[in-house]
Amino acid sequence: MKKFVHKNNRLLSFDLIKQFRVGLPVFLLILVQLVFWFPELFGQSGTADKITLENKNIKVVLSKEWPAILEYQLKENNSVILGNLRNSGPGISFYKGAETVMRNNTTIKYDVSYTNKNATYHASVTYENQPAIEFDLLYSLKDNEIEIIFNNVVEHRNFYLLNIQLPGLLTVTSDENHGKLVIPADAGRLIDIENANLKSYEYEIDWLNPILVGFAYNSRVIGVMDTRSIENHSIVSVSESGGRRYGSFSMNIMHRLNEYNLEEFGTVIPVSDPEYLLKVQDSCTITISIAGDFDRDGEVSWIDGTKLIRDKINAVPNPLYKDKTFVRTFVDRKGSTREELTFNEVLERIKQFAAQTDSAAYVMYLLGWQYTGHDTGYPSVDKVNENLGGYDRLVNLIEEARKYNVIVTFYDNYDDSYPNHPGWDPDVICVDPQGSLMRGGAWDGEQSYLISSYKYAVKSGLDRVRFTINRYPVRQAYFIDVLAGGYNGGRKYDFNPESPAGAIKNFEGKLMLVKEFNKNGIDVATEDFTGFFVGHVGTFGDIIAFDNIYFKGEQQIPMIPFIYHGKTSFGMKTSSSSFYVRTFLYGQRAQDFTNRRSVFTPGDYILDALPKQKLYGKSMKSYERYGDFERVVYEDGSVVEANVKNNTYSVALSDGLVIAMNYTSFVPVKKNVFMACSRNGGIISYRIPVDWKNGKKINVFRVDKDGSPESIEFDLNGRCLEFNTESNMPYKVIYSE
Repeated sequence: MKKFVHKNNRLLSFDLIKQFRVGLPVFLLILVQLVFWFPELFGQSGTADKITLENKNIKVVLSKEWPAILEYQLKENNSVILGNLRNSGPGISFYKGAETVMRNNTTIKYDVSYTNKNATYHASVTYENQPAIEFDLLYSLKDNEIEIIFNNVVEHRNFYLLNIQLPGLLTVTSDENHGKLVIPADAGRLIDIENANLKSYEYEIDWLNPILVGFAYNSRVIGVMDTRSIENHSIVSVSESGGRRYGSFSMNIMHRLNEYNLEEFGTVIPVSDPEYLLKVQDSCTITISIAGDFDRDGEVSWIDGTKLIRDKINAVPNPLYKDKTFVRTFVDRKGSTREELTFNEVLERIKQFAAQTDSAAYVMYLLGWQYTGHDTGYPSVDKVNENLGGYDRLVNLIEEARKYNVIVTFYDNYDDSYPNHPGWDPDVICVDPQGSLMRGGAWDGEQSYLISSYKYAVKSGLDRVRFTINRYPVRQAYFIDVLAGGYNGGRKYDFNPESPAGAIKNFEGKLMLVKEFNKNGIDVATEDFTGFFVGHVGTFGDIIAFDNIYFKGEQQIPMIPFIYHGKTSFGMKTSSSSFYVRTFLYGQRAQDFTNRRSVFTPGDYILDALPKQKLYGKSMKSYERYGDFERVVYEDGSVVEANVKNNTYSVALSDGLVIAMNYTSFVPVKKNVFMACSRNGGIISYRIPVDWKNGKKINVFRVDKDGSPESIEFDLNGRCLEFNTESNMPYKVIYSE
């Protein structure tokens, strides 16, 4: 093992944009680049100040001065992807007491030891000649990836480490073929660094950024940055120097929080007492994976990155939802009789739907079933909303609905608590950085406070789960609101110095609640999609795919669906209904939202839910885009084509049979039985299955509201079945053997 010690007075590294605008003459900048990239021209060995880690797959070059990856080489095709272009050290942010420190009074020493597959940097930070901070960064080579492990933090008296920024973990340049960056924002963005604006964007886990992954690639190699921590922040940057553009990824390793930014409620609360500097993690791992044409389809693209990540995820979609629509039913809001939908009225809707669909299955989550409506009573769930019929009518609804293949269950909340209810307990409420109980939203005029999930689960949360299951006949499914949702992506922070809990600790508490439901045969669904909940909850309310713009000229891509469609299921939120056809392209799970004014109809089921059910649990294979036309092919051969701008789409199964097209559907529900519908009415035309040989055995029925079938005329035009339809009316097509 070799050792090397380096001292420097740098505290904070700057991103590439700042590094390339230091006001030096252009010729000096060029000279510096030449010395760095071509040391042999200037009499340098090129190895004295570098460390090389190597195995049979990749070679990684690091700096000896400080923790910095300079270059990656993929051996299978001798391709190279860059790291830290400026060979700049980590940016270290720390406090003395509750105040920031002066950079010019700080010294950092790195003691490095290394072998051919590992390098360890021990950092010793002094401030005004006093020991301040120590930590280790271990770089370890495994297969096609290098792990960066942060650990062994020592905070000397009255010093507190906040975060460490590792700059330039991956970099591509504009003069490389197809130099691109990919971020997970709004389900996925593809950034062409040649055309993008110059900026940096830092993202953490939230409802727009459900994972911290970043891809950088060219025509021969792709680098994938990821972290196993839900606390870290990723940074993507596009910069320019000497006529070249650079796209890079960096990462902020978070150790303590010096403020709490609850963006959802527009509040930033700073720490003024060092006791409230919340430690969120002692260690974490960052992974950089290097690959070529990972899926062997003939090109390197962002899809290779999604499949690389996907192969590491140990999860499968819950079969409970395979043939069921996900229906949220809003039955009451506090103080609004206009919203009331009684339990008896809900049951009547279920019966009417069943009559026209042969009792098609779905899960119905009731919003507002408790106390005086939605978002009331929490954390208490002992009282049923009397305005809707009370306890007996609720139990009757749940039990009767099962006869029609409908699971009626609750939409609940384990994150908010209200003072004026029996379950209120200030001991399980998060404390903010100023020592006050942490406020959440004011829902329907009542101020909520945020529950500290780990403390709550241990003290009373598990008892609440048991009480709910024992008191109410809920079975199989349950929905917990904001468990993984909201602006912080389900991350909760309790700054209480006597019982601190960051997102990781509170995540453990949330999983305790989920597992208590699971022990009783009940799967938990939750709100917005976040990657770290995959494999723990059965399905997600929504992935977010809004039309926010992060970089000029970026392209919207289904990055998140490509990773997760074969691992879990999810609904989808778009910026407006005009982007509805994108829900087919991105693999949205069958879902609907109903209230007094809107009804889940057989037409909704046939046009939207049924085609999407046929794609449930399938992994995506390829993606093409030509202008406004987009095409997703699944591993089994199913195909979705869409033009969002023109509001057109089609869905075809692996046998080539088209089952949905432009707001019409013709979908198999069982052997030789299809359901059909048209949003606008008129003649629809669909190819029939190849084994329907005898046209005389085909019958088409219009299904009335009471379920009675009325035979209607149809034509066979070659292999296409054609018949006239009424708007949103369900039709059944049967082939009699």
